[in-house]
Amino acid sequence: MQANPVNGWREVLARVFAGFDAEYGLTPEWLVNPGTNRRLKIDYFFRDIAVAVRFVGLEGGGRRRPKTDDEVASETQREQARAAVCKEHGVVLVSIDPDGEPRTGLRDLEMGLARASAQLAQSSIPHERKQALMPRLSEARRRAGEFTPRLKDPRVLNLYAEMWRDRQADLVTQAPARTPPPRPRSYRVGMAVEHERFGPGQVIGVQPEDGDVKVTVDFVQAGVRSFYASLLDGTKLRVVSKNESKVNPVAGTDA
Repeated sequence: MQANPVNGWREVLARVFAGFDAEYGLTPEWLVNPGTNRRLKIDYFFRDIAVAVRFVGLEGGGRRRPKTDDEVASETQREQARAAVCKEHGVVLVSIDPDGEPRTGLRDLEMGLARASAQLAQSSIPHERKQALMPRLSEARRRAGEFTPRLKDPRVLNLYAEMWRDRQADLVTQAPARTPPPRPRSYRVGMAVEHERFGPGQVIGVQPEDGDVKVTVDFVQAGVRSFYASLLDGTKLRVVSKNESKVNPVAGTDA
């Protein structure tokens, strides 16, 4: 079976950004396409150094398919908007085409880390924090540069994809046994709820996703937020009223 180049890049990123905390598959509240008013996605976010990584050109499941001219134009507009909004918020965006030339992706990654270093040097964060992060950023950039001669042949990404699978298998093996979580509470559109942190709101979306259920709530004070039902124990998001009422559909998110 052919390895997935995205997984190859995941292994590369895990090595380049070793020691940095990563957040995955985010649609931040601030990352909104001004042309459509829909949120945009980033695949990785390293908050400490304000670096985001996005895999471009992929469909759901990481596969490509022929696209119409309109789809290509729309995708181009989204990528341009993503980059512009990230820049406005002081986030360095690195876009990687998993099926493209690996050395091009590595060059863009190195340049992104260089911009992040310059941005961090000029930032107003505490001096001690800056002193701690700058050497780590330089080390990450050095590691990215070391991959350039290794990935002259794109097929080498297949080897790193296998390493990523081994890494994930090791994480599963090392994970401590846990008691199965309780069956998640059922939520329905229109329910009045109250979150322990965000306060009162109303359920405006219930969508199956990746074997779980994503519950979207419009909070009175905190705005629209989404949660996975398996992580809600009935106290974090308490049902106040089961009476369902008509609500406006929540705006979707762009890929």
